[in-house]
Amino acid sequence: MGNVEVMRRGDVQLTSAGTGIRHSEKTHGNSPVHFLQIWSLPSTHGLTPRYYHRHFTDEQKRRGWVPVVGVIGGEDVTDAREGEGPTPVHTALWLYATLLAPGKSLEHKLGMSKGYIHVIQTSGYNTGSSKGNKIKVNGGLELSEGDGAFVTPTGEGAETIKVENIGEGEAEVLLFDLE
Repeated sequence: MGNVEVMRRGDVQLTSAGTGIRHSEKTHGNSPVHFLQIWSLPSTHGLTPRYYHRHFTDEQKRRGWVPVVGVIGGEDVTDAREGEGPTPVHTALWLYATLLAPGKSLEHKLGMSKGYIHVIQTSGYNTGSSKGNKIKVNGGLELSEGDGAFVTPTGEGAETIKVENIGEGEAEVLLFDLE
């Protein structure tokens, strides 16, 4: 497809492989790189390969849940290669990101049938047990950097997920709202 990008903090790059692509990646310079690579199966097969790029600032994420990936055709989701709003995906999922200050909490009402929460590791490379920032989910489950957990509705009001930062630093959290 001829795409060459230098990714920076807050960038989302989405490649819809569709009928097939060739892909490679490498670091730019000598500094270590920390990023997440997330794969999902498309709802529709045989799509024409597409490439998307979006950027979301830390300031946006400090204001609450920011939809960084959304179902193509969904609210505020455009099919533009570069654009504003959620990055389009051909999968039944929405991905939200936030930067949550110590002692603060956020809620999210699931729009689909389940959720997955992931605390991004921001404290540096770590081969041991989780360390760094911590969150509490729905007043019980505690997750540290690098941890994740599925959340499924279990009864009245359970479709709302509450995330509270119980650590000493700003926690970077992803919330997948999916089928």
